[in-house]
Amino acid sequence: MRSFFKIPAGMLGTFHKTIDVLLGVGILILLYYIFSPTSLVSNFFLLMLLCISVAVLTIVCFHVAGVYRDWSGADIVSECNRIVVSVLAVFGSLLILGYIFKISSVYSRLVVLTWVFAWPFLLCVERVIIRKFFFNFFFESSLNRKAVIAGTGKLGSSLAEWFEDNPWVGVRVEGFFGLSDFCDGMQPCLGELSSLPGYVREHDIQLVYIALPMRAQGVIEELLAELEDSTVQIYFFPDMSIFRRLIGGDVAHVAGQAAIVLRSSPFVGMNGFIKRVEDLVLGSIILILISPVMIIIALGIKLSSKGPVFFKQWRYGLGGEPFRILKFRTMKVLEDGYDFAPATQGDPRITRFGRFLRRNSLDELPQFLNVVLGSMSIVGPRPHAVKMNEEYRTLVSGYMLRHISKPGITGLAQINGCRGEVQSHEDMVRRISYDIEYLQRWSVFLDFEIVFKTVFKFAWRQ
Repeated sequence: MRSFFKIPAGMLGTFHKTIDVLLGVGILILLYYIFSPTSLVSNFFLLMLLCISVAVLTIVCFHVAGVYRDWSGADIVSECNRIVVSVLAVFGSLLILGYIFKISSVYSRLVVLTWVFAWPFLLCVERVIIRKFFFNFFFESSLNRKAVIAGTGKLGSSLAEWFEDNPWVGVRVEGFFGLSDFCDGMQPCLGELSSLPGYVREHDIQLVYIALPMRAQGVIEELLAELEDSTVQIYFFPDMSIFRRLIGGDVAHVAGQAAIVLRSSPFVGMNGFIKRVEDLVLGSIILILISPVMIIIALGIKLSSKGPVFFKQWRYGLGGEPFRILKFRTMKVLEDGYDFAPATQGDPRITRFGRFLRRNSLDELPQFLNVVLGSMSIVGPRPHAVKMNEEYRTLVSGYMLRHISKPGITGLAQINGCRGEVQSHEDMVRRISYDIEYLQRWSVFLDFEIVFKTVFKFAWRQ
């Protein structure tokens, strides 16, 4: 009887569409009730039109952004990124409609801005909760697509484990086919690769996952030829473990040929747009909040030592192009060229007030101006001095990969203790490994996690 009350797994898309619309409209009404209750009475008709517009735009924008695409190819991070893009699209569409029909006065700035942040956050929390905790309870556990895996190595094993741990995908792995009938201990072993096509036709298999090494090209071509006489869907998972610095892996089409992208910036296309919006919004808000502190610091610098308030120094930025980073001056000297001696602990060039600023990273507050102007990002690999770049780019493998992103005020390396003076070669290697990991794992939510930990783990202290 229990299964009678469960939702079929195939209706998961419809379930999420309903939840997305209800949350979008419900949160909006709730926020108006909390922050602007009089509008619910005085502008009732316009607010109902607004809610209807939100519902329609949600279905359209979420569909176009690919939020409801087949879950077998999705992960929670990429889906949440698409949700954020969709919400921004709905928000932008509402602004345009408000301008065209001259009804933007009904929008409460506090309500709408809170809604734009709260709605995608709650949608992503809902996705995580459903997938990780309640899928088996609410949804039909019988999976409707059968699959086999061609390959018995670590890659094939990890694929099977992932499908077992993520039942929402709707795929049941029947077993493995190997280069020999032993299957290297993998269970259930269904036989050699030569028997896979026959098994597919006899048992109505819908999916074949090929997880063979790329050196087995002849075997793969023979298997594909045998499977042409079937309607099975085929996915090829090449073993990419030899590419340790794989960043932004994807499939591209160049000159009419399919190509595997081994390295590309994670901040191209829509991701780049999201990153820039994130920097502009957060950077502007932070600048407004810290402006009184910056004024006090500027007065302290002028009163404690001679020289300008700001210090501009050349650093390498996006694409390895030099830019001038802004800082509060903390030294008695003004070394702003390419070649200079980095500050060390107890450096006599540092003023007493400057030492306080450095210890609390307050000298870096003007970098939010760099963020708003576009030469830096709030989160990213920290910019190194030009001299340091030229020294370590030949000593540390993958060093220059950090420059496929804008440099950041904080980053993954900083929240893991890599900040301040570089004291050894191993110290730099560790920093670069964190920078590359950030580029490989990037998401909007990773950025927020880094910002949160920077503040509350005191990662700004040196």
